[in-house]
Amino acid sequence: MKEDLIADLWTVIVEHIPEKQRSGVASDFVNTLLDHGIKDTVLESLQGIDPYLDDAIEYVIDGEEIEEDNDDYDSYDDEE
Repeated sequence: MKEDLIADLWTVIVEHIPEKQRSGVASDFVNTLLDHGIKDTVLESLQGIDPYLDDAIEYVIDGEEIEEDNDDYDSYDDEE
């Protein structure tokens, strides 16, 4: 799926979603894209379209780093 098509889909959809629900829908949208094999580089190219989509993309891209940090934190807890 091309980046411009994904961007257009999001732009059309987000206009019909109440603002208080946009964050959750953005997360679901990004996860669905990943489930269908969309690469991280494609997700990164979608940044700048919408702040809710940006947050969802950043969370997914940085998610691996957060998990690694949590592993370090868990190890620290075990040492106490």
